[in-house]
Amino acid sequence: FAAGAGQGEVVLVGCGAPNRGMGWYHAIQMLEGRCPSASLDYIIEGWFLGPGAEGPGGPEFNEWATETAAKYGTNFLSSVSDLPDPAQPRVALISGRTADNPRLLGECIEAGCKCIYLEKPGAPTVEELQGMKDVAEEAGIEVLMGYNKNVCKYVRKTREFAETVPDSHVTFVSNNAYENTPESLGECFERNAEGMLKNMAIHELALLVSFYDVTVENIESVTADKEFSSMQTLPGPSGKDFTDF
Repeated sequence: FAAGAGQGEVVLVGCGAPNRGMGWYHAIQMLEGRCPSASLDYIIEGWFLGPGAEGPGGPEFNEWATETAAKYGTNFLSSVSDLPDPAQPRVALISGRTADNPRLLGECIEAGCKCIYLEKPGAPTVEELQGMKDVAEEAGIEVLMGYNKNVCKYVRKTREFAETVPDSHVTFVSNNAYENTPESLGECFERNAEGMLKNMAIHELALLVSFYDVTVENIESVTADKEFSSMQTLPGPSGKDFTDF
């Protein structure tokens, strides 16, 4: 790939494992031409092209990277700082670990990105998000962050149907296809270290805020299903322990 006239030169920062990482799914959409205005010229993957190359998911990622580079000409790099100067208007799509996002946003601005798509939840804390917003505004960079369930068909159809039923109730169920093994969950806990609520159930929270007028002030109660819940402390790929549900 090389961005042509009318296309943005896209840099995907944080790809993740094939068939698992959200960045990988973004990559597939662009590689298969589903976003005609986007040319995926660079993929930055600091973990699988670095310390995680031999760990869980590393060999599979590198096999995919070799095939993708040969088929599409996409450049794989381990750091944003390795990027050359932009050839076309440069867009970054940041989908790495949330804890890294404040640093990655700054690096992408330094690398000449004019627009940045930021994977939810953006940063571990509201304070860090505000700081990122200030940095982007000072640099004149547009930053966009959305929630795909807000625009997906099944949510829209459910809302439309619920409007036809008096006193209807809608229940949202969040599901993630992680294997129930220490290895799989440990990798999930480390990569999504901000926690299940901020990283996964945040989609459902966004739906409640966007379409059901839920605010901090009007929540009546929050009830945890303790019998159905399991809090575990597991080692991630780095060897460090992480605790989550």
